[in-house]
Amino acid sequence: MTAEFAGAVSQLPIALALAGAFLVVGFLVTRLAFRQSPVARFLCQLASFAGFTAMLLSAGVAPSEPTPKGDPVFAFFVISVFKIVWWFAASWLLSGFFRAVLVFKRQARETRFLQDLFVGVIYAAAGLAIVANVFDMPVAGVLAASGVVAIVLGLALQSTLGDVFSGIVLNLARPYHPGDWIILDGGTQGRVVETDWRATHILTPDNDLAIIPNSIIARAELINASQPMRAHGLTIVVRLEPTVAPSGGRAALQAALLSCNRILRAPIPTVVVRSLDAVAMEYEIQFFVSNVEEGPDAQTELFDLVFRHCASAGIRLAPPSGSPAPLPPRVALPDAADMPRRLLDHLPIFAPLSEAERIQLAPKMKRRTHKAGDVLVRQGSVAQALTILSAGVLVAIQSHGTGEEEAMRLAPGDSFGEAGLLAGAATMFTIRALTKATVYEIAKADLAPIFEQRPAIAAGLGEILARRVAAGKARIEGFADRDTPPETLATKLGQRVKDLFGLA
Repeated sequence: MTAEFAGAVSQLPIALALAGAFLVVGFLVTRLAFRQSPVARFLCQLASFAGFTAMLLSAGVAPSEPTPKGDPVFAFFVISVFKIVWWFAASWLLSGFFRAVLVFKRQARETRFLQDLFVGVIYAAAGLAIVANVFDMPVAGVLAASGVVAIVLGLALQSTLGDVFSGIVLNLARPYHPGDWIILDGGTQGRVVETDWRATHILTPDNDLAIIPNSIIARAELINASQPMRAHGLTIVVRLEPTVAPSGGRAALQAALLSCNRILRAPIPTVVVRSLDAVAMEYEIQFFVSNVEEGPDAQTELFDLVFRHCASAGIRLAPPSGSPAPLPPRVALPDAADMPRRLLDHLPIFAPLSEAERIQLAPKMKRRTHKAGDVLVRQGSVAQALTILSAGVLVAIQSHGTGEEEAMRLAPGDSFGEAGLLAGAATMFTIRALTKATVYEIAKADLAPIFEQRPAIAAGLGEILARRVAAGKARIEGFADRDTPPETLATKLGQRVKDLFGLA
């Protein structure tokens, strides 16, 4: 038996052994050496397939012709196997070429589903070619038998096939791409990770992976928040007391939009009066953010700014529509003489001050008004006073070799000059008025007596300033290293303030 097998093997052409060697070596090299490089992997596949084909042809084996039945059984079996391998190797090569083209066009991830579909069609065609060209069987009969099997499988896998065909439709229509933010009518939303044969994978705002069957997405009402552009629009409704003209409330809300750092300047934000009655003026504010994920933070900042600008203008928020709870009695708008004390009471930086210290400091605050375009502080100067914005909008601009760049905008309640006042450092930004603005200044000499009476306030102000730097609120001062831990920065600032004022 062994001798007969050895004799049968010896009758096979040497070229068949070389053909097998070409194929095995090519397969191993592509898997081990070029696993992460589809283009290099395809070139290796091409070289391996060319050598494999050349050896088969030199051995007299034509993959496109049926194997002669007169050959010995062993030779018939071996040659048929090589022909089958050739057809699958050809499919392997075409699949590699398709993937290499997609990688070259930087579309490998976006067309993952189509890759799988194309590869499946290639291998199915190779199977039919093997039936016709290797086994010399009629393809029509095979297709008829496979049709019966397909009906049985279709009934058994109805739901799964629905997902598959829905996936094909979604990939052809392409209503979204990997990386897009989509919102489904059921409330599910998130960023698309990928789409496979059965489902679409979505990363939700909670950082969870939602796997939604393609058939559900195909039937759902879908909003693509990333198309036709990444900018995403948001709308909020604000109700104000009708104690001023609608134009006055609109001006306060426009100032809030103007001072918001997280929204886009184009498309231009809008404020529209929706309704007016004896209880409230209702405004609709529409604005845009760079992408949908920025929406919650931008909305939070805008609500804070709406409150601050309305408080600065003496406008109160109205109760919700239909609310039975009456508002407390209206109070008269404080005059300019009361504003310094209100600022000291509401600014966190002055929270450590006692009542007596606030009463002592308020009269020393100097009120200044600026028209739009005025420069309050120039880049490189050392501020000798703490400046607090009471009304209006300011912008911090940094100049560099290629021009100017806007750093941030300031709203009522924001302050600047802490670096120069507390640490003797030069500001890295120019502060300019975007609208008519009112500010109050507290000179360094007026703060020194309070620090002398309560030295602990110096360390407290250093800690507050350190937290603002860490949170990105003090970018206009530009003197702190953001990589420095807040505790270390607070200690250094507190000590520097003590040294500057000669405190123990």
